[in-house]
Formats: sequence, structure tokens, C-alpha cells
Amino acid sequence: MNILVFNAGSSTLKASLFNDSLFLKQKEGASAPLLEANTKVQGGDRKAFKQAAEGVIEQVLKETDQDKKSISIVGHRVVHGGEKLRTTTVIDADVISQIEERFDLAPTHNPNALGCIDAAREFFEKNVKQIAVFDTAFHRTIPEIRSLYAVPREWVEKFEVRRYGFHGINHSYCARRTFQILPQSAERLIICHLGNGCSLSAVLHGVSVNTTMGFTPLEGLMMGTRSGTIDPGIVLHLLNNRSSHEKYTAEKLEQILNKESGILAISGSTSDMRELLEARKNLDERAVLAFDMFIDRLTHHIASFTASLSGIDALIFTGGIGEHSPEVRRAAVEGLGYLGLKLDAQANQSAVGDDTADAIISTKNSRVAVLKIRAQEDLEIARQCFEFASSSVFSSWP
Repeated sequence: MNILVFNAGSSTLKASLFNDSLFLKQKEGASAPLLEANTKVQGGDRKAFKQAAEGVIEQVLKETDQDKKSISIVGHRVVHGGEKLRTTTVIDADVISQIEERFDLAPTHNPNALGCIDAAREFFEKNVKQIAVFDTAFHRTIPEIRSLYAVPREWVEKFEVRRYGFHGINHSYCARRTFQILPQSAERLIICHLGNGCSLSAVLHGVSVNTTMGFTPLEGLMMGTRSGTIDPGIVLHLLNNRSSHEKYTAEKLEQILNKESGILAISGSTSDMRELLEARKNLDERAVLAFDMFIDRLTHHIASFTASLSGIDALIFTGGIGEHSPEVRRAAVEGLGYLGLKLDAQANQSAVGDDTADAIISTKNSRVAVLKIRAQEDLEIARQCFEFASSSVFSSWP
């Protein structure tokens, strides 16, 4: 059984083709897709992603010398499914309608995912089932004491206002992978998904019990261009400020908080951690401040999550920054030394690059294991599709 996976970003489309033998043989840690295809998408909307997905399907079939009948399942990453769509599910007209209704909660991702769904449903027709895997699903287990905001209950019931969390597909993969590497020390995990978007999760016995992102991916850590958590009174002040010549609308503030804040705003020049580190080496004051703020926010959230877990057994770094920046890992661990974390300097420095294997980068006498794990969202999507296809729910679906 071959599984085609679509992972639609805000301006890029990644597709991977997997064979179910990977999961039958339980070789997740060392597995690779039969083929990967990556493409930039001009336009960044549903129509543009539909066209891009059509081209990707043709490319995948051509380069693997297969026809459409060789594909058994098409899995799609969908960022936000709201309150109702929080488990892996077969895509039908109702599911598509519900994803459309939540465009405003993930405007740069949900429409793009639906473009890929449109293309796959049209190309494969009814011969191949389409499955949606939601980024919010892994966090559905977070208890109400952490998933609810202290706001009127009406907001929850009418507008589905609650903490959903994101990056759940990779958080799920990293929790599973950590257990493979450290089966005796993987009960209490804090996973740091660090990239242009950043989020933490607290995982207890494989289950998410806390996360930093909330109703939208804007909450939580300081990120590349996103502010992370700020006082909501700032937004109200800017909206209501009539003394200033500059008028702020909701749309303008949304643009600023999502695209013009975070590391970019503090550094004044870049949202890229690699460029920030170079400027920091040259003692650029704003770069130094941006890096220090990022580490301060990161260590603050890691430390607070130990309360959610009553301790910590392992700290995991993943994502673009988490995998490629020894400097960020070192600074974070040094700031958490009081928890008993000790980093192996050589192992940490060596654990960089896309081809580097997952690695333990803590010393042998560290009370807490520290790992670098390569993000593999597409593999996790394929695995969830495989498990869902093996269930009675899938086999009984019309």
C-alpha cells in the first residue's frame, strides 16, 4: 500500500510517497520516503495550491514509474480543524465545509491544504480515500484547566474559543521517537519545536498535557515574525487610541503581530536565526538583545512546563532552529542548569544538519536527557494514515 502525503505550508508544498512496509517493519527512526517533492507556490491561495498539487501528483507518479492505481491513500496535513475536527478522519463534503468555516483561524494554511485536497479528489476521484491529519489533534488531550481561557463561557460555546495548540503532528512524532531512543526515560517530556514558528509541548506518558500555542498559532513563544504572547490590552489600546495620527485596524494589527514582530522586530533586520547569530557575533546590539530575549522566553516556558509534568525526564529540540542551532540549544540548557541538565559540548556541536541522525546530546551524568530529533511530519502523517486504514472505522467507510 502506497501513501501519498501532502504538507501544505504558507508558500511551499511538500509531498512524500511512502510504502506501508515501513510501518509493518517498525523502522520509523531510520525510514525514508520513496520520493519527496518540494515546490514554491506563487499566490499562496487555494487555487494556486490546487494547481501546484496537480503538478506534484504527475511528478511523483512519473518519477516512481507508477500509475494512479498504485496509490491507496492520500494524507493531508490540515493546520486547524476547530472544536469538531480533532482526530484523523476521512475527508468528505462535510469535512471540507468545516475546514472552510475555519479559514479565519488559519488563513495562511487551511485554504492551501484544501487546494491540495481539491486536486487529489479530482485526480483520484472516488478510487482513493483522502485522509485529513490535523495539527491540533495531538493536543486534544490537554485538560480543561489549561485548554480553557478565563473568558465568558459563551465565547467557548459560540466561537469555539479555547487552546488548540499546533505543530501537533511533529510533537506526536518526537514523543514516539523519544520513546524508541530512551524507552526507560520517556515518561515526562518537554518538546521544543523551534523554527520560524515555535511551540513547546509537555508530554506525559505519550499524551500532550500542555502547549504554548493557543486559539491561534500566534500565542506562546517569541518567533521569527510572530510576537508570541503579549498583553491583550496593547491591542485594545492601539485600536481605541484616538490621539494618534496613525489609525490601527484589526487587519493591520493582525499583519504586524504575525508578520512584523518577533525576532524580526527586535533585531530590526532579520527573522532568520542563522543571520541573527552572525550579527550577534559581530556584537550588533539589537541582534544580541533579540537572541537573549528568545532564549529568555524559551527557558521560561520550559521551566513552567516542568510544573505541568511534576518534573522532567527528557528535553527535546526539533524544527529548523532546534535541529540546526547548537548555540540555541547550549544557551537554553545553560539557563536550565539548576534542573540538572548537562550538555555534552561535542555531541551538541556535531548534531547539526538535515542528514544528522537523531542524537542524545546530554552528558551521561545529566539528570535530564537532552535530545535533538529531526522533524518528520510527513512520516507521522503517513503513519497515522496507515493506522487509520487498519482500523474498523476506515474499512466500514463507504
